[in-house]
Amino acid sequence: MNPKVLQLRNLTTKLESEIHEVFEEMLSNVEASSNRPISSYSIYETNTLIDDMQSRKKSISLEDLELQTDISKSTIKRMLKDPSKTSLDNFLAVANELGMKIWIEK
Repeated sequence: MNPKVLQLRNLTTKLESEIHEVFEEMLSNVEASSNRPISSYSIYETNTLIDDMQSRKKSISLEDLELQTDISKSTIKRMLKDPSKTSLDNFLAVANELGMKIWIEK
């Protein structure tokens, strides 16, 4: 057999293996995310939202959160005490950095 054909077969086998690994990783990520419940908050239950934000905040320092969001530490502190006292843009930026997916329904 032609050496070029053998080389192409080996390359194809290697690529198929890598594609299979990527699909396996994607599948495990989807399965892992489906096992985590999505929190939902009523607009009237701010305590639950605040508690969730504060527990997620423990994994990141205020300084890091400030650098990642361009929002001052004092504003972030106020927001974690009462999210209604901040702008929606700031709230969404901090929530996103804390790994929270927020959407607003009318």
